[in-house]
Amino acid sequence: MYRIMIALLVIAGIFIVFPGLQLTLPDKSEQTNHESLYSNTKIDISRESTSDFNITTGEHIEKDFEWNHGWFEWTWKSRIDRGHYDYFKNLKRPLTSDYSIYITNPLDDSYIQNLAKTLREGAQEKGFSEQETINFVVAFVQNLEYIPDDISTGYDEYPKYPLETLVDGGGDCEDTSILMASLLRELGYGVILLAFSDHMAVGVKGKNTLPGSYYNYQGEKYYYLETTAQNRRIGEIPEELKNQQAKIYPLVAKPVITHTWTAKTTAGRLTRIKVQLKNEGTATARNTTVYAAFDAGEGLVYDQTSCKPFNLEPQEEAGVTLDLKYTAQADSRLVVKIISDGVLMDESFSE
Repeated sequence: MYRIMIALLVIAGIFIVFPGLQLTLPDKSEQTNHESLYSNTKIDISRESTSDFNITTGEHIEKDFEWNHGWFEWTWKSRIDRGHYDYFKNLKRPLTSDYSIYITNPLDDSYIQNLAKTLREGAQEKGFSEQETINFVVAFVQNLEYIPDDISTGYDEYPKYPLETLVDGGGDCEDTSILMASLLRELGYGVILLAFSDHMAVGVKGKNTLPGSYYNYQGEKYYYLETTAQNRRIGEIPEELKNQQAKIYPLVAKPVITHTWTAKTTAGRLTRIKVQLKNEGTATARNTTVYAAFDAGEGLVYDQTSCKPFNLEPQEEAGVTLDLKYTAQADSRLVVKIISDGVLMDESFSE
């Protein structure tokens, strides 16, 4: 089938369309800034308020924790505002495997700081070394109950924010890893998340004097920490994980963009695409562009367009309207890409 490819020239204000020029879809690592034949674009940005977190209900959840470490029995009592717990429980879980966003969210920092202060003071009182202090934190988290997601939340996969895990009194490996990483990070340790095919753990940066298994990351050694099995100490990795490759997630605030879209073809042979996107991460998505095209296969398009770059703050939503010249080619599909700072953040295709 003969495919008509288009390009656009502007000569003395007149649009001239030539057949045969090939246009390519953007590479995932490169930002695009193509001018569209139809430049009608509209961007509306709205911010989701975090004021719900600041609303106190007057109702509190009392939590008592007990655990053993170093021949001592330890206790910690916490009073948590139910409104704060409900806020995190009601937050939508973005479709991302990078669970560092649950750690870099600052809204429950005061609770993590309070617990970390208690752990730090206890370690100092007993004169714990760096290794003993890490194992002290590990013992607290390992003492929490293992609760599968489908039991605690009704979902098969449902990562929790640290405050949720504390109130629930436990969680699965992702939840306790998120909590442990939050505590160690607050205590000043270098921390990463270690993701395996069906498990998650924590890596803590340590000196060569520390024992056990470790992962090299950016020239540093990060020692394995198990969060779900009691009495496992720093560097002790389960046998079934020793030959598995771990994916490493640093605890750095980053944007996570998700999107949906609808498309409607008008009588004027234009396809109007309305894209709704949201930054569900913990850092600003800078120079964000929404790109749309009718895919012609083999890296070619029938028509393409993109909006001007804009910034999207954490929890902000944006609605972007784009127009494409309609194609009736049976082999074509609509492609939508979200690109920030030249990096592909999300993409989708029509059926």
